[in-house]
Amino acid sequence: MLDSEKQMKAWIRSHHLICEGSDFIFETVDQTQLDKFDSCIQSIGGRIRSVKAIGNWPMGPRRSFKILQAVASVPRPGGESLVTYWAKKGGKETRYAEINT
Repeated sequence: MLDSEKQMKAWIRSHHLICEGSDFIFETVDQTQLDKFDSCIQSIGGRIRSVKAIGNWPMGPRRSFKILQAVASVPRPGGESLVTYWAKKGGKETRYAEINT
């Protein structure tokens, strides 16, 4: 198994990565993780279509981090095994879903 596929499966289990239709949606508060996601998506033949800040994640008094959301498209059948894995082990909402956008 490729390292990028292992990383994406870890994000699926931690609810940072979900599948919606034919898109992968990745949410994080860490720019370096977003860069890593971009590399993983490219390695399976996909591309990030958009990145936007969707809210703030509170991290203590008077401190919060921006939640970044990336939407990526992955050609089939290249991403099919990840979609199947997400259907078995993932969720329908990301870990930041309760934040009002």
